[in-house]
Amino acid sequence: MDKRTMDEDAPRIGGSSAADGAQSPFGEAEVQFPQSFDLRVIYILAEGGSIVEDLEALYVRLGVKCAMIQGIAKPGAKYGKMGSRLTFATREQMYATYEAIGELPYVKAAI
Repeated sequence: MDKRTMDEDAPRIGGSSAADGAQSPFGEAEVQFPQSFDLRVIYILAEGGSIVEDLEALYVRLGVKCAMIQGIAKPGAKYGKMGSRLTFATREQMYATYEAIGELPYVKAAI
């Protein structure tokens, strides 16, 4: 595994990058923290019976403020959707949360 920091691999939102010389479509705007938004997780229903408990434990462990968790799944579907209304104190906390969610074996995507 590459030992670069998450910031080196992370997509940039706002500002221009000196490394690639490209202009951002967002101009000089940058993401400010704390930041709140709804995080969505797509997961395999048959394997993700503990998703709510797993997400709650993950948020507590990382100190992420969670106002709500709710999900939907259609009968007979292979995949379900779970949403969490979260507030991140720092960029590092946000990246760590996405990384931890991605390590759950039944998760297919987190956006």
